Amino acid sequence: MGNVMDRERQIQAILKEHYNIHAKRIVQHAGGWSALAYLVSDNDQKYFLKVYDKKRTSSTKWINAIDQYMPIVEWLHGHTALKKHVVKPTLTNMEMYACEDEDTVYVSSAFIDGYTIGSSPLKLGQVSEIAKILGMLHRSTEDVPTHLMKQLPRENFDIGFCRSLYKFIKNDLLSKHDAVLRTVKPFTSYLLDNIKRMKYLAETLKKKPKHYVLCHGDLHYWNMIQSKHIKLIDWECMILAPPEQDLILHVTGQHTESFLSFYKQYGTSNKLDLDALEFYFLKRRLEDIWQWIQDLRNQEVIKSREETLKLLKINLIECTKATSFRAYLEANV
Repeated sequence: MGNVMDRERQIQAILKEHYNIHAKRIVQHAGGWSALAYLVSDNDQKYFLKVYDKKRTSSTKWINAIDQYMPIVEWLHGHTALKKHVVKPTLTNMEMYACEDEDTVYVSSAFIDGYTIGSSPLKLGQVSEIAKILGMLHRSTEDVPTHLMKQLPRENFDIGFCRSLYKFIKNDLLSKHDAVLRTVKPFTSYLLDNIKRMKYLAETLKKKPKHYVLCHGDLHYWNMIQSKHIKLIDWECMILAPPEQDLILHVTGQHTESFLSFYKQYGTSNKLDLDALEFYFLKRRLEDIWQWIQDLRNQEVIKSREETLKLLKINLIECTKATSFRAYLEANV
């Protein structure tokens, strides 16, 4: 209880000093995998606060990305039709996108009343709206000021994490025994096959001509809030990449045909690249698997160890379906 009260007092002091927000109520909120999250109430206003732990190994890349993606989120909110789908950042008193103390980095934005779409069944109207949002986002690429776009990472099809995952499989699985290894071991052959396939696809895509667009980079349904309009949140993975980067999570369900039909009305008219879709399908699975393995081994999980192990196993099971995924794409995209 003491730690919770200490954290709340710490957050209150930070908000008052850096945002001139006099927090009356601070409640921990369901967050993602990169940071803790809090709902902050200041009289009749509500804010959403993300809290990054500097000591957590994987936090570094998310903290470093703040000044790359936040100016573009703010620009999209202020200069495009995406305004109603993007949450405006709350700047500090010094006009900064974040503030920090010795151990923590804080990022604030307006709180959106609504519900996270998550695993809820999608209605056709939502499918249409998501496709329209993605289309508008991708088409905004040429309008975003050059000095902002230059700050963004650009897809280079690097799969360095696969080398780390490969070493883990070849070394740790033979020399150590714990819950992580017991979870991973039955899927070793599938992981090695997927890594091999990813290497082939990465080399193939490097040689192809590509059309790069502004991508959210992590646009699953847990990063969408259904309010009056669907809002996109958690932009840490924003990147210049082929549109397949964002589309992969929306062409694998029951609404594939409808989604693609709607997207083509608003987004790029280019034919989708099946190699790119397969690449991003595998990358999503393997990158998450490797991140969760690291978090579990380093005891740096944001959520519970049990929940992280459960999700690790779900993604490992998904890897067993990778060989049939290409056939699915050829039949449905």
